[in-house]
Amino acid sequence: MNKIMSLAVAGILAVATIGAAQAADIRGRIEKVDAENNVIRLKNGVELHYGDDVNEADLTPGTSIRAKYESKKGLFEVTSLKVTSKKD
Repeated sequence: MNKIMSLAVAGILAVATIGAAQAADIRGRIEKVDAENNVIRLKNGVELHYGDDVNEADLTPGTSIRAKYESKKGLFEVTSLKVTSKKD
């Protein structure tokens, strides 16, 4: 009985892990901001989707940022964003 219970718990944990979003960090320089769709495109081509909690006034082309994001349904959704240097 304990072996069956252990296998069931392991199966549940495996399914929960597969469904979890992958978190990552990125640094880059902003190339373009699409404020209508809440998307930042970095110079390396990566597009980050941000929420209403991000201050759009800080998001200007040439600004360097550091962001944490999660990959959800093929999109990179920002969980935190910090401006590291403003464009001169």
